[in-house]
Amino acid sequence: MRILPVLALLGAATLSMSAFADPSIAPSASVANNATAQLQPSMAYRLTKDDADRMRGTFGLTDGRTITITSRLNKLFVDLDGKREELVPVGPNLFVTRDSGARLTFNRVPYPEDVVVNQAAR
Repeated sequence: MRILPVLALLGAATLSMSAFADPSIAPSASVANNATAQLQPSMAYRLTKDDADRMRGTFGLTDGRTITITSRLNKLFVDLDGKREELVPVGPNLFVTRDSGARLTFNRVPYPEDVVVNQAAR
């Protein structure tokens, strides 16, 4: 029956030692990675399969090129300059291509009529 008081004492000692830890020491890498993963902007914006289906189409750009948006399940893909890339939602009307980092802004989601492509280098 002495095990319970011993465990309680060890738990209290552990908590009190962490209170005296040096605040200048950075947290371990596993804690930092968990915090970063929780703050990814794409987690806040998700498309349903129906919304993704309604986003499909071919859009003309002001420079004369055309892009084609396709979907598979709840993911969008764009055919841009002969390369097919996944579109990741980062805002209500804003998407970024996974590989090249091109930003696509739609006038509305779903049922877009216009799209603006910004291909600035990352």
